[in-house]
Amino acid sequence: MALVQAPALGIDRFANDRNRESWSNGSEQDTKKIIRAVYQQVLGQQYVMASERLNGAESLFHNGVLNVRGLVRTFAKSGLYRSRFFENCNPYRFIDLNHKHLLGRAPQNKAEMLHHFTILQDQGFDAEIDSYLDSDEYQERFGLDSVPYLHG
Repeated sequence: MALVQAPALGIDRFANDRNRESWSNGSEQDTKKIIRAVYQQVLGQQYVMASERLNGAESLFHNGVLNVRGLVRTFAKSGLYRSRFFENCNPYRFIDLNHKHLLGRAPQNKAEMLHHFTILQDQGFDAEIDSYLDSDEYQERFGLDSVPYLHG
């Protein structure tokens, strides 16, 4: 049953997450949908100009070298993500955005924020991104072949 007010309530985007999965026998159109969904989720619905596209990562995904999690990791560690969210935000805002972009939820408490702040300060940008994508939570919710999505 479809809700008439779903777009107003902000729940229509959760209605059909099946198209966010990657199938090994998927068509070219499926692959393009997945790449578009990764851009939308990881870059937070921001517009990406043609010159900013991550063509190398897209090509690796098209050729089967990267799975969806690898594509998300490559996008999140890119100079584009770094310039938009790391260099132009304070560290706590950056951590908040990482949770939303990579885990699909806001941080649960101050302790979780402090944990990621410590990783960022001690180990750097790449380790902070890896801490989300290598987490049990990411594996259980999204696995290797699902694009992260907002939930909860």
